[in-house]
Amino acid sequence: PRALLVGIGADEQMAGYGRHRPVYNRGGYDALRTELQMEMNRIWLRNLGRDDRCISDHGKEGRYPFLDEDVVSYLSSLDVSEKTDVTRPQGEGIK
Repeated sequence: PRALLVGIGADEQMAGYGRHRPVYNRGGYDALRTELQMEMNRIWLRNLGRDDRCISDHGKEGRYPFLDEDVVSYLSSLDVSEKTDVTRPQGEGIK
């Protein structure tokens, strides 16, 4: 296949990285909301260019369903507490 589905954007919108739990532990859901917004604001700068170069270097085109405008809009309409449960034990409630 010439196109690849890429999952970038899922963790940044739904608090899927392990680093999100300490953010929550320090400042609750308000801090986590702020962190996720910051990550989405800079995703094009930090991740998309790098990932696109790697994918295209292999002769493929990336497709980013989690960055589709409708998906981003829907996920933005949900509160972070509806997308993740960081109050659960480590290893649960994320990804």
